Amino acid sequence: MVVLAVAALLGQVDAGTLTPAASLIAQTSRRELVVQLLDDGRHVRFGTDGRGAVNTWRPQTYKPETALTVVYVHGFFDNADTAFWGHHLAEQFRDSARNALFIVPEAPSWRTDDVVWRDLDELLAATEKQARVTLPKGPVWVIAHSGAYRTAQAWLSNPKVERVILLDALYSADDDFTAWVKADGATHRLTVIGFETAQRTEWFLRAHPNAVKLDDVPFLYDLWKPALTTAPVLYLQSERFGHMELVTSGRVLPVLLHSLK
Repeated sequence: MVVLAVAALLGQVDAGTLTPAASLIAQTSRRELVVQLLDDGRHVRFGTDGRGAVNTWRPQTYKPETALTVVYVHGFFDNADTAFWGHHLAEQFRDSARNALFIVPEAPSWRTDDVVWRDLDELLAATEKQARVTLPKGPVWVIAHSGAYRTAQAWLSNPKVERVILLDALYSADDDFTAWVKADGATHRLTVIGFETAQRTEWFLRAHPNAVKLDDVPFLYDLWKPALTTAPVLYLQSERFGHMELVTSGRVLPVLLHSLK
């Protein structure tokens, strides 16, 4: 089963009209488990029945008592494996120097795919059981790229979620994200990075007159002032990083994860 899944990623299995996510889901079972030391941390990939693969990574210095849970949700044209390996997510997580458990679950890879994990608690429980890891005591951050806004939208009702980062992902659900931020201004924080979605995000910000806005993504740590790191709504218009470069360049994710509070 593992061989088939890897072969599918390499284009060696005819998946017919299935999307990348649906193809991997169809070839994955809960019998799959891979554990390895990778990039100064521990990588665990486990399979599920009907929900595909989940990749997790945690640093060697991981301390669950003070850690965050960071769930990274991939966008269209990818699946949990192509995003984890193709976007070098383990290296980016490592470079953030963040004490966190990083989880990369399966998600829609096209409009026809259903949201795979509608219940965040089910994903966390599966991770704890199958990856055999102690879950962090801290809050959950959700990072959604592109079409992953649908999964983030489904998780807004979960009280564990304290920060949502939309990486060029504000294509819809404006009212839901607005309501979530305004429901708890003390703890709910929304960060929006816009490239293809820049114009649409400007309309969204009309409902958030106090949002902090920058014309680019600061890539030096000393540029991240407290007004940025703790803003309830932070908007960064990306001038230097395109839609895919936001997640593949290795310059954006680490600085966001390291700097935001």
